[in-house]
This record gives sequence, structure tokens and C-alpha cells, in this order.
Amino acid sequence: MSLAAPSLSQPLKNLLQGLAEQAPIPVLPMLSGFAGQPVSEDDLVAFVQQAPPNDPGMIQLRLALAKWDASNDLKLIGADGQETGSGTIARRIAVVKNLGLSDEAEGVLREKIPVHVEGAIVISREFEPWYEEVRHQRSTMYWDHYEKYLAQEKKWPAASITTIDQSTDAVVERLTDPTRPDIKRTKGLVVGYVQSGKTANFTGVIAKAIDAGYRLVIVMTGTIEILRAQTQRRIDMELMGVENVIAGQDPNDPEVAKGLDYQQDEDWLADKFVRHGQEALNQPGVARIRRVTTHKGDYKSLPQGMSQLRYERHDKSKPLNAEENLFHTDAYVVIVKKNSAPLKKLIKDLKPMQAMLNELPALIIDDESDVASVNTKDPKKSKDRTIINKLITEIMEIVPRAQYVGYTATPFANVFIDPDETDKVDLFPSDFVLSLPRPPEYMGVQEFHDIDPDWESAPKTVATSNELAYVRAVSGDPDVDPALHKDELRLALDAWVLSGAIKKYREAKTGSIFRHHTMLVHEDVRNALHVDSASIVRGLWNTGKFTSGEGLARLRKLFDDDYADVMAARAGGEPVPASFNELKPYIPEAIAEMTSGGADPVLIVNSDKEAQAQQEALDFDKGRVWRILIGGAKLSRGFTVEGLTISYFRRKAGQADTLMQAGRWFGFREGYRDLVRLYIRRDHKVDLYEAFEALLLDEEAFRDELGKYAGLDEDGKPLVEPRQIPPLVSQHLPWLKPTARNKMFNAVVKARASVGTFHQLSSIPPRPTAPATPKEQAKFRAQHKANLDNVVLPLLALADHAAVLPYVDSDGTNKEQHARVGLIDADEFLKLFDKLAWHENYLSVIDPLRAFIATATQKGRIKDWAIIWPQRAASGRDLEFSELSVPAPIFKRARRQPPRIDFTGENKRNILAAGAVPSGSSLPGLGKSDTRGVLVVSLVADRDETSEAEAVARDEVVGLISLRVPDKSVQSKRDHIQYGVVIPAKADEVAVDVDAQKAG
Repeated sequence: MSLAAPSLSQPLKNLLQGLAEQAPIPVLPMLSGFAGQPVSEDDLVAFVQQAPPNDPGMIQLRLALAKWDASNDLKLIGADGQETGSGTIARRIAVVKNLGLSDEAEGVLREKIPVHVEGAIVISREFEPWYEEVRHQRSTMYWDHYEKYLAQEKKWPAASITTIDQSTDAVVERLTDPTRPDIKRTKGLVVGYVQSGKTANFTGVIAKAIDAGYRLVIVMTGTIEILRAQTQRRIDMELMGVENVIAGQDPNDPEVAKGLDYQQDEDWLADKFVRHGQEALNQPGVARIRRVTTHKGDYKSLPQGMSQLRYERHDKSKPLNAEENLFHTDAYVVIVKKNSAPLKKLIKDLKPMQAMLNELPALIIDDESDVASVNTKDPKKSKDRTIINKLITEIMEIVPRAQYVGYTATPFANVFIDPDETDKVDLFPSDFVLSLPRPPEYMGVQEFHDIDPDWESAPKTVATSNELAYVRAVSGDPDVDPALHKDELRLALDAWVLSGAIKKYREAKTGSIFRHHTMLVHEDVRNALHVDSASIVRGLWNTGKFTSGEGLARLRKLFDDDYADVMAARAGGEPVPASFNELKPYIPEAIAEMTSGGADPVLIVNSDKEAQAQQEALDFDKGRVWRILIGGAKLSRGFTVEGLTISYFRRKAGQADTLMQAGRWFGFREGYRDLVRLYIRRDHKVDLYEAFEALLLDEEAFRDELGKYAGLDEDGKPLVEPRQIPPLVSQHLPWLKPTARNKMFNAVVKARASVGTFHQLSSIPPRPTAPATPKEQAKFRAQHKANLDNVVLPLLALADHAAVLPYVDSDGTNKEQHARVGLIDADEFLKLFDKLAWHENYLSVIDPLRAFIATATQKGRIKDWAIIWPQRAASGRDLEFSELSVPAPIFKRARRQPPRIDFTGENKRNILAAGAVPSGSSLPGLGKSDTRGVLVVSLVADRDETSEAEAVARDEVVGLISLRVPDKSVQSKRDHIQYGVVIPAKADEVAVDVDAQKAG
């Protein structure tokens, strides 16, 4: 080789920083120029194979390839002569070819740097494109430096940086061009996951917005100061930078230093705050950022506040937002919590500037936008608004060019805002809803539940089951069984100590640092009960004897019975102690870290004034936090609990969004995923683990349906606009509403499409609970028998062809499923469908679905249904039916425990095998059709299962149906969703039926 591989790092980085912004061209001649000597393909390939992941040249190469992979504007022709699509292997091959490299080099690059696939979903109204054109004409300094910070300081993967680049583009391009002469307001919503990087996303949006010309940014955080301060620091550190924080002052001046925020901050002292450089800040068109709030203080009235705000017109003959003026002015950033006092002060100081504000491009970021922001006054009873909603909308009226973007992980309250409230400013996201992709390495609800696995054919172990690995049931109630409650809390406390010792072990073996190690105890929202919980935990800590014989025996048992097996299966390359004896020396180190701030590590975090004094120790930014946090609302909304490893959770909430936000155990757990444990309430009154599984189904159903309706129809118009989203919200658990009742005044679902989604209709009439009357028993048996005799068996009798259905499993392997198949006319199916009896609480799901199917059948968009009756490849539990020509396999699916009203889900392989039919693919023996839906019908025993081989009687058998409508039954923007707008004066009347055709 002509050049040592390590020597390529800096030349490659320098070259690709510019090249990545244009179409790929032959790279080796230019790379030779940057290196100052010839560079061959072998040199480059050797570098890619040998360079460490965080090498600057490799980071830049990953970023460049990810951008080219994902670009929708890049026009490259593939080997087949067709234009390549973004996120495809064909695109990557074309990129590497245009770089002048061989197929062999492409293989090495793809192995080391996989193809990036874009994951954001956008539901949007039509908008006027402007951003793509002007971003190349205006400064991009703040975004460029933020992107560099994510790559080099935070070590984000290139694919994640490309995703945030694309998703922030999708937001900013839907805002109004800040230089637009006329006033146009945009309102949007960005949906992320709990503790998944929403702050990083809106920081990127702010960076691009300031670069593009927005000169006032108001970030409204949640309702608590620790969240506001946390957000302020993040934006100061990653976007504003050292120069804007210091604001021209001399930090070495003692008087100045006293007023600066971060003089004791470890990251500030370690020079980890972004630096822009005076040269970059002095470039034409680059705005300096003026901080109106600080890490220590929320918005304060004049003179500390908006008196700083000075927008001088460079050309006084033109408006402030003319380019000649806008790009000679500073930007002002306010980080304010959603409390009435600071918002009122902000409004008071803004009002005198009304004339200037009419010309000021402003951006409002509303974090946790489903909390406090939504008007919860009943429109039937009051025309007034709740206070925070009123204040936010008042700010938008004062600043008419303000663009509003809400951020939340639980969007149900936002999409239930009345979309037709046009007589005043409201916060309905009328212009766009963007669903962020799930980040790599994120631990969310999916990582704690087992949704897809087929336990009939796969063993359930800590390696295969998330529940077995991470979840530990608790049932001890301090009011009913205090002894059990203490025992369970002690076990969780032991897990925290043991996992802390394992982190110390890993620090010693790898040199990595676990700066924070926390445990969360969340039993109630009432402050008095936090004190009780803290007293119990302190008592357990003080009597724990963790380094003596009794305590060590408990820890050894927990290691042997729990942690050893899970670490062996899920450590992911992290070092694992071979035995408890190898770990034992690190236990005193962990205890020392936990008690470094006092006699015990317990910290109450709530709004009680007596607890506020302790919260200085909760500042994750200042130093290491190895603490047990006990609290409620302050720990369940937006605030990131760093290093959270052990959660003890008993709090019940009746709303899906409230409960989901309480899941602080979701997030990124680099280096300790295998150590995370969730001790969660599972008793005869409520199963919170099952509730979170229902939340997972609700959340994924919402995101999946957004994905089905994203994009344009054949006329280039949006398939669905945000005002048509509410019926996409589903509910899988009767007692767990999507959001609070006072946020659902306008939610009236009449019909909904189900394109691309299987509806598993398994909520049939429930068994009578003991003691049931003879009349109740007879009614249940009659419904049971009628469903089977009048609907299920007639459907199965039509499945008269034996077939083997090919499908691709979720791991990418090709598989087959045995089945019997047949057809039924669409009108005949509706007649049978109308005979089915359902659980009374399920009619709110069945009726809208039936309404859609009936309309699509009437219009000829559904002409028939394929029936797929799954069979076993080998013999199993079968039952003879006189109505059927072959023995019927009886599968194992159980009723879920109350309050759930459904059965466990249809086997994944049956759903996958049937999935090709609605897309128009051929079915063996039956051909294909674009107007054909599919029914998967399985027979199961409605009883408590004990043995697979045990005989089943006919009167125990029920049929469960899953269906999916033809993909083309929704052909354009018409008839996707139908819902009613409630007359405010009469809650039960529907004033106007709004369907997708009329809504356009």
C-alpha cells in the first residue's frame, strides 16, 4: 500500500465534510490531493476495515454515506437502469459506483456501514416549499455545529444523525419562510417515545430555524422547574455554546463569574459545551443568540427579561423580516416553564412591542404539549379556557408570525382538540403531525414485553423472554400486607446495590464510567405517602447490612438466582463476573458511591417545600448521582432520570398518556441493559404490567396507522390531513382511556379505515363470573353456540382447498404455513359478520370497523374475502365437526385476565402468511384480486389450558377472527376516516358528519 491506513483519517474527514453535501463523485483522486500522496482503493478499504468506530474519518464517512442513502433529492441510476430509491441497497451500490469504487469495496463498506433507512412518518397538509432552496443561501452554522457535536461529543451513530437531520428538515420546511411578506401561522405536532430524544430533535429544529432567520424562540417546558432547568442546560450546552452563554463577558472576572451559570459544572469545566468560535459568529448572516433565561432562573420581568431584546433595522425603509434586516439581527431564546407566573410576565413584557412583533418571525416549541397546554374546559359549560392554554394562545396572538410545534410521547390529548374551532387561536396541530422513528438502542415498552414470540414452538427463557429477563411482579400493599411490601422493596433495594456493584466491576474492567446509578420508587402522587415510602426505604437501607454476612448472603442469592443468567444471555459484550466472589470486592465501592452525599441515598422528589432543599443533589448535570428517588408527578413528566436501573412501580392511572409518561424506566441504557429490573404491581386488583402491554398495542396501532396514511394520493394531494387523525386512536384496555375525559370532549369516532392493519377481533362475550345465575349461564352458552354454529363453522366449511402459504418471518427467513383456504362473497360475509355476538365494551371498535367495511363493499372496493384456516404441519389436538370435511385443529389461545376483554393474539406466522392477500398477491388455488380482503379464522378452547393433549368438547370451542381489508379499498383521500363533530350544547348530537372527502 502506498499510504498507511491510519494516515487517511484526517484527509478523509476533510474531504467528505464538503463532498457529502453534493452528489457523489470519484473520491480517490481528491483523497490523494488531501493526503498529499497517491491513495489507492486498497488503501481506503484497509482504512475502513482497521479504523476504530470513533475515528474522525470513519465518523465522517458514515455521515456521508447515510446522507446519500437517505436523500430523496439525489438522482442515481441503478444497475437495472431505473432510478434508485432512498434507503435501498440499490441506492448504496449506485453511490459507491459514483465514488469510483469497485463492487468489492462496496461490500466492505456495506458490511461496516449498513444502509440507512429513513423512519419518520409525516401526516401533513399541503405546504409551500421554501427551506430546501434557501438553506443553501443562508447560514447553517448552528445546525452544522450541532451535528458535529452529536457525532464527536455524544458519539451518536451516523444513521441516528441522518434521521434527526431528515426529521428536523421535515419540521422546518413546514414552518413559514421567516422572510415571507404576509403573515402565515403553522401549527404542528412531533410524536416521539418516552425519554427517547425529543429534546435532541427540537434542539435541532431550533438550530435550523435560527439559521434560517427565526429571531425569537420560546421553549415551553413542563410544569416543573427541574425540567425547565434541565432543558435550559441542554440547549445552552449543545446549541448556544460558550460564546453565547458568556455573552462577551470575561469569565475570569470574579464579579462576572458569580453571575455565570456553570462555574461549578463538570462538563463546563471539562470544556464539553459546544464552541462556535468568534470567526464563525462574525460571518455575515450568522445570528448571535441572546439568552433571556438562565439555568438558575425562569423568565423574570423587566429589566432582566425582554429589555434585552433589541431588533434594529439595518434598512429602516423595510420591515424587520426583510432579508436586509433579518440577517443583521440577533436571536433571542426563552426557556420558560408552563406556569402562569412566568408566562404572564413574558406576555406583559411582549405587549408594548406589538408593532415590532408583527414583523418578527418566532418559533414556539411546546415540550410535553399534552400537559397544561390543552384546553380542558368543557365546551358545553364554558366558553372560557384553562389558564395555561389561554396564556399560550395569547402569546400566539401577540406574536402573529409565531410558528407552534408541540412535542410529546403521548399525543392523544393533542389530536382530540377540536379541529374545527376556527373562531380563535387554538393549538390543534392543523398543519402536520410527525412521528419520530424509534431510536436504536432504546429500551421502551417493547423491550419489557413479549408481543411477537410464539411460545408454543419456542422455549421461554431469560434469553428469549423480555418479561423473564427484566420484570419482577410485586403485590405487597403497605396498607394490606406491609410485611410483603417491605420484603419486595428490600429485594428491589438489593437489586440496586448488586447492579451498582456490577457497574463498578465493569468500570474496572473497561475503563468506562457510569456517572449515574439510580433507583425509582413510584407508588403514589400524594406527597404525604412519599414521606412514608422514604421512611420505609431508609429503614431497609439502614438495616441492609450489605457488606456483612447477612446482606452478602442475600446479594449472593440474587446474583445466582437472577442476575447471573440474565447477564449471560443479555450482557451484549459487557464484562460479566464469573461468580459472586469475583464481584464481592466491588460492593463496598458501590456503597461508598451511594452514601457519598450522606448517611443514606434516599431522596424525595416532589413539590413539597421541605423536600425542595434535597433536590440540589438531584442535579445530574453537576456531578455523579447514585441515589434512590421517591416521588410522583415530578418524576413522571419529561424529566430524565439518568442512570435509572431499578424501578419499583405501584401507581395506577386511569389514562394511557398519564401511565405511559410514568414509565421512567424507558430510555437509553448503554452498558447496563442487562442490569435493568422493573418491579411492578401485579395483583388481583390491577395488573400494571398488562396495562403497559395494552399501552404498547395502543401506541403502535396509532403509529402504524399514521404510517399507512402518510404520503400522497394519485393527484399528489395528502392522503390524510391532521384534522382527520382522531379516529386512529385506539384503546385495548377498557379501564385505560387514551387520555383524561376532559381532553376528549370532541372525540366521536364513527367509522375508520384499517388499510394495512390486521384487526384481531377476539373480544367475544365474557364467561359469567361466579356466582352466575342460570339465566346468565344460558345466555352465555347461547351466544357461544350461535357464534360457532352460525358464523365460524360456515366460514370454515368454505375453506375447502389445502394450501401451503409462503411468508417471510420477522428475522428475514423464508417459511411456510399449512392452511385450508377458500372464498366468500363480500355481501355474504357482512351477513355472517352481523350475526356475531361481541363483548358489550367492544362495540365501540366493531361498529366503526363494520361501517367502513359496509361502505367499501357497497362501492365495490371489497368484492370478496379469502378465508385462511390455519392447520398444523404435524398432528396435534384435533376435533371432529360434522359440518367440516376434515378434523379441526384446536389451538392454544387463552382469555386474558380481567379487566382485559380479549384473547391472546393470533399466532404471528398466521398473520404473516395471510398478509400478502390484501395487497393483491396471489393465494394458492384462488388467484389474486385488488378487491379481496383476508380472514384468518382459528378454533381455540375457551377454558383454562392445562395440557395440549387433553381432549376438547365442542361446547368449549370458540372461533376467533382476524381480518384485514384490501389495501386498495382506500383508493385516495376519500372515506379514510369518518367522525362527528359534537354540538357543544348537546353532547349526544352530531352536528356535521365530516369525512375525508369533505374535509379536503
